[in-house]
Amino acid sequence: MDTRSIKPEDLEKAVMKALGEYGDKASEKIEEMCKGAARATRKDLKGSAPTGGDYAKGWSQRMVGSGAYKTTAVVFNRKYQLVHLLENPHATGRYKGGSYPKNVDYTGTVERIEQKNVNEFYQEVLNKL
Repeated sequence: MDTRSIKPEDLEKAVMKALGEYGDKASEKIEEMCKGAARATRKDLKGSAPTGGDYAKGWSQRMVGSGAYKTTAVVFNRKYQLVHLLENPHATGRYKGGSYPKNVDYTGTVERIEQKNVNEFYQEVLNKL
């Protein structure tokens, strides 16, 4: 259908078709940006982790929902207990044979990285859509 010669009675259909196409393209772009943001967050969390051990290796990401209005990615650590110990101030003891640095404060590290990457994702969505 030529967009320059739309009959008045077909205008509603043409507008709805154009909006549907835009929505599909926007959903695809958002899904790609969401995957990229999850990868960047995982990389940042691995980089901020104490050297060695399962904590740094445990960071992973997964898409748990995709499609119109429900694109969701989750970044998680398979060793969630270690995240809790480092994020809370009592992480100075030994855990499963490994010791954590007592002179470095990891409190709030995950939250800071999360906020930074959420803000970057939000700006990217605004700029690209």
